[in-house]
Amino acid sequence: MNICTFVGKIVEDLELQDEQNTKVLRFKMMVEQMRVIRGGRRISDKNILPFEAWDSGATTIFENCSSGDELVVKTMARSNNGRTVFRINEFKTVTKKDQTA
Repeated sequence: MNICTFVGKIVEDLELQDEQNTKVLRFKMMVEQMRVIRGGRRISDKNILPFEAWDSGATTIFENCSSGDELVVKTMARSNNGRTVFRINEFKTVTKKDQTA
């Protein structure tokens, strides 16, 4: 099954675009992962990952979120021209008034 859930911080200004007769929002989020290394020390890995939202989800995120806001997203990983993009199916804001789609 191809379902991925992330909690991350939007790291760029959002720009809503028209594509294929609908709205699309492509943006990046920083996702942090805590892990334990040898000796029991915990370290944080921070990764910048690409996401995209379509239709009403794209519009809702664009209108209610900005750079620095946190989102919880449920996505599907997709290959797009040789690179992986996470398409958002559901989301919830963490730092502003709660929105779900």
